[in-house]
Amino acid sequence: MKWTDGMLYPVLHRLERLRYIQERWEVADTGRKRKYYKITKQGREQLSEQSRQWQALDATLRGIWRAIDLSVKTPIAQGA
Repeated sequence: MKWTDGMLYPVLHRLERLRYIQERWEVADTGRKRKYYKITKQGREQLSEQSRQWQALDATLRGIWRAIDLSVKTPIAQGA
């Protein structure tokens, strides 16, 4: 997937509406105005929660894959 401006800016605007990031304008050395984003306290909290959830999902899926891998490698006794 290739990110484009058309995909990035809606995400940034949504994060701003949710107050997870905050924008500020500054004038660059070139004289052009540039927009900078900073993660807010609420954004850090949300990021932490999302990270925790992702780690739980990742651990669960890894456990499933390990169990599947073991069941394939372990022969099932026939006639038992």
